[in-house]
Amino acid sequence: MKFTLSLTHNCNLNCPYCYAGSKFKKDMSLETAKKIIDFSMSMAVPGERVEFGFFGVEPFLRFNQIRDIVSYAREVEQGGASPVDFHITTNGTLITPNRLSFLRSENIGLCISVDGPAYIHDRNRRFKNGRGSFNVVMQNLGLAVETLDKVQVNSVYGPESVGSLAEIVGFFVGHDVPLIHLNPNITSTWGASNMELLEESYRAVADVYIDSYQKGKEIAVSLIDSKIIVFLKQGYERADRCGMGATEWGFAPSGNIYPCERFIVEDDGGELCLGNVHTGVNTTSRCAMLKRRGNHNPECAACSLGKFCMNWCGCTNYFMTGDAGLSSAFLCRSEKASIRAAQYALDTLRNDDLFVDHFYRYLNKGRQPIPEIIVKEKSHEQQSYVSS
Repeated sequence: MKFTLSLTHNCNLNCPYCYAGSKFKKDMSLETAKKIIDFSMSMAVPGERVEFGFFGVEPFLRFNQIRDIVSYAREVEQGGASPVDFHITTNGTLITPNRLSFLRSENIGLCISVDGPAYIHDRNRRFKNGRGSFNVVMQNLGLAVETLDKVQVNSVYGPESVGSLAEIVGFFVGHDVPLIHLNPNITSTWGASNMELLEESYRAVADVYIDSYQKGKEIAVSLIDSKIIVFLKQGYERADRCGMGATEWGFAPSGNIYPCERFIVEDDGGELCLGNVHTGVNTTSRCAMLKRRGNHNPECAACSLGKFCMNWCGCTNYFMTGDAGLSSAFLCRSEKASIRAAQYALDTLRNDDLFVDHFYRYLNKGRQPIPEIIVKEKSHEQQSYVSS
């Protein structure tokens, strides 16, 4: 189960695409955080690992509280509760050697938001005085890569940068970042001309990915890896799908409960709020939210790629269509392009030893040949293969 604590609604950057809305100094108290830990442990299946995420807006503004929360959670864990894991998502500007040492000692995962080279990153990720944050973030990213066993980056792309995705991935490969998440700006307006770039751009990402493996350098790119894993599993499993309000929860600084951290926004306690950790879950609101999960597009039900498609992501759907159960035209185009790019990478690297070991380590299986997997796409008039 995944529980995300939004420790503060404050931030030292002023990113225009931030879905958290206006920034204000609203911090989570330690009392509220402890309540959240207790609530989360009570919701967890005994013995099953519990994942706690520290979010913000910028969680490192509350670093001392992070230490206290981790200490409390460890005490609860040692008392016989479920085992716990921690991770932090940060804008990367407030990282220090001492903080990295703490993360290493507590085995806390770190994901740093970097949008790519300076001219792309500084377009949106700027300090409040307008100065770009690229130089600071890259210095801290290098320090993190040197200190921690595994560092992830999260790169947000929009209509203005979707054509540069291959350059962005190559940039991170050149900086020895092993795990690269590419996430679209779900608050942006994606026009037809922007969406037409998806196919070519995702294929170019696959080319960079293939080149890296052929040169003996192991990487993971969410756009490619996530789909290949789904191919190997022959479709998304129930546990993979959106668990908002069931296996996934987000907590605002006020203690308000949301089905996902992305729904907190400015924490107005509206229709997406499921209660408060101090007063309990509103079962009526929760049941209504659970009914809205999934995907209700009739076109999706008939699509031959449905089992490989992430059309069920509630927060993505909500921000792009206003309905957690209805996916957008952008998501449809993006998922199809991602499936095709992953098929291309799989076909090209099927017999590459490093590539094969990469996936079977992830799936916790012994090394074995990757089976012949061809994802078939059926149009209204004829059936064609996703791979070109």
